[in-house]
Amino acid sequence: LADNHDIISLKLYQLTVERTPEEEKRDREVYLPVVDNLKLPGMEAPLEPMSGLALFLIVFFSLVAIVFAIVIGVIVYNKWQEQSRKHFY
Repeated sequence: LADNHDIISLKLYQLTVERTPEEEKRDREVYLPVVDNLKLPGMEAPLEPMSGLALFLIVFFSLVAIVFAIVIGVIVYNKWQEQSRKHFY
């Protein structure tokens, strides 16, 4: 079973309690957040350079795609030119 309820609001209260220095020290040690293993943005290890084959394939298929797009564009343009010509019958 699943229960989908949205939390609309929270009421938080802070109680002021007199504590001894020993309790303060113990609570500080327990709740002190530690981020030793946190990876910060921009601190990633540098990426390995691409191999020659990968670079060749990327360039080759990019050029094939560009040529294909140009050919399709020329065909569409010629069809448009033929249809927009005025016919005098």
